[in-house]
Amino acid sequence: MTLNAADAKWVEQTLAALTTRQKLGQIMIPRITAKGVEPFGFAGFIEKYQPGGGHMFGGDLETTHKVISEIQAASQIPMLVTADLERGIGQRVEGSTEFAGQLALGACGDEELAYRMGQAIAVEGTATGINWSFGPVVDLSINPANLSTIRCLGSEPEKVGRLACRMIEGMQAHGLAATAKHLPGAGTDDLDSHLTTAVNHLSREQWYRLSGLPFKMAIDAGVWSIMTSPKACPAIDPEAGNPLFPRPVMVSKSVCTGIIREEFGFDGLLVTDAVTMAGLTMHERRLPMHLACLNAGNDMLLFVRRLDSLYEYLERCLDDGSLSPARLDDAVRRVLTLKARLQLHRKPALMPLDKARQVFATTPYGKDAERLAEKSITLVRDTNDIVPLAARPGLRVLSVLVTNRPDFNLDVFDQTLRDAGCTVTSAKNPEQETLYDRIEAGQWDAITVSLYYPPQWGWSTSRCHGPESRCMMDGFPFANPDVPAVFISFSNPYHLHEFAFMDPYINTYGGCRGTQRATARALLGQLPFVGKSPVAHEPFFKLGAGLRRKAHK
Repeated sequence: MTLNAADAKWVEQTLAALTTRQKLGQIMIPRITAKGVEPFGFAGFIEKYQPGGGHMFGGDLETTHKVISEIQAASQIPMLVTADLERGIGQRVEGSTEFAGQLALGACGDEELAYRMGQAIAVEGTATGINWSFGPVVDLSINPANLSTIRCLGSEPEKVGRLACRMIEGMQAHGLAATAKHLPGAGTDDLDSHLTTAVNHLSREQWYRLSGLPFKMAIDAGVWSIMTSPKACPAIDPEAGNPLFPRPVMVSKSVCTGIIREEFGFDGLLVTDAVTMAGLTMHERRLPMHLACLNAGNDMLLFVRRLDSLYEYLERCLDDGSLSPARLDDAVRRVLTLKARLQLHRKPALMPLDKARQVFATTPYGKDAERLAEKSITLVRDTNDIVPLAARPGLRVLSVLVTNRPDFNLDVFDQTLRDAGCTVTSAKNPEQETLYDRIEAGQWDAITVSLYYPPQWGWSTSRCHGPESRCMMDGFPFANPDVPAVFISFSNPYHLHEFAFMDPYINTYGGCRGTQRATARALLGQLPFVGKSPVAHEPFFKLGAGLRRKAHK
């Protein structure tokens, strides 16, 4: 990252003034939560350990702003404040804009919307006090059993790269650092890196052509950071070791330094994914794994804990030569360079709360989120031309939601149907054998069966599963041949594998308010269906599948 002379001078002068302990602090990103900072409190924790960054998990604007204000005030050097903002600030901070999953961008292919989404993340993120987003995801959704699903931009590497680059441009042009993740690229297998080491099994030639291409495109576009992950890719990593349980690339110098820095020419900041994930922790004991990540070429360590022992261990590594002072200085220099790139040393740590409230109150990006949802919804199947429904005042609709998320509801979807004059009965995870007889008796005129199984760490699958799914056993959607049933996925686009009977079938790409509203309106014929599937699910549908339906006049 090239800086002007004054900013470069600040980096070098700051680096020269740091003690060894302070340098070690600069490469740390702990969790900034009430539990994570115990027993010191937010300001006390920062004053004691002086980390270079901190990760936020969100809440309301006032609380988030207050915490960030406290930690920035307690830090001797402005902090990098990170968050996972793949779907917008609304993913983490209440009252801000939430977009559909990134897969919606793949479904509409709109690069201008990708830029606007990145811009929204930057404008609303910096208003909150966040200055570094862990996104966009540039993984490829190739394996229908992959856990990334709606987090990806699709399965076509060049298209994924183009959309990601526009998101990156939108973020970084508006003062927020972007991150291309998760190296070496997920989406090719069905394993969860939180529980084990997921493996990208592509050949070396395939990796460069597929998973590697979006990273190279992001680097060429000037992305400021890349996240390495506890995923393995033996074909590009001679250090992978045991083929049955290969080591992740985040501890591979051949990948992090050899390919990403030397071959791809990346001069930005390499940050690890969480060092608490089993994809890493099952290979290394706690302290040595941090050293392995640093020696591979990573500059910052995410979700570090027990910092006293970690600092002491790395100081011993510096003394015995297992970590070179030059490697540490190189990492710290990249951290400070990113801070200078963000101008953290030249401007207030965050804007006043009243101005932040104004940004949220007047944000124009909600319209972009709605437009993304409207352009992405994909009608995959409709053999009997049921969609859009023959809507009429008083149409009796049974809206069934099947999900393993107790906090998720289809309130906006159902209300949109009601606003159009439908009489809606909402049924979330109904007990098995409670709907069949009522449907057979003609209690409703139409049924919608919605599935919401989004990516969730630790679940190992995004398929419909768990006791909630038992309501599907009795075949209630087909109890009455005169009552059409429309099936909708609000997250995983691959549900036809387990429910091949679904017809008509609609893929949406997230459960946010805008997606719910747009889906209901398209179902009623108020909006056209124009989305094209950004993934293939053979033999059920091909890449680019999507039936067109015009809106009613």
